[in-house]
Amino acid sequence: MNALRDARGCLTPAGLSAVRSAPPGRAEPELASHLASCARCQEQLLAGDLAEKGPRKKKQPPPLWRFGVVLLLTLLVIISVMVTLGRIAGH
Repeated sequence: MNALRDARGCLTPAGLSAVRSAPPGRAEPELASHLASCARCQEQLLAGDLAEKGPRKKKQPPPLWRFGVVLLLTLLVIISVMVTLGRIAGH
C-alpha cells in the first residue's frame, strides 16, 4: 500500500489513479476512507477529473424562432379555450 500513499498518508498519483479507475463503490476501503476525510486528496481527485475532460463547451441557446412558435401556440390555445367557454356559456 506504500506506493498508493505518501509519507503524510495522502494518496499518491498511483493511489488517485486506483480510486479513479475503480467502479463506483468498489475502491479499496483504506483509500476510500482516507479520501472521504482528506480535502487535499479530494481536490486533487477532482482537479484530475476536470483536467482529463477538458474545458466545458458552452451550450447554444435555442433559436429565437422556437420561442415565437411556442408563444403563438400558447396564444392559440388560450383563444380557443375562450371561444369554447363563450359558446358553452351562451348556449
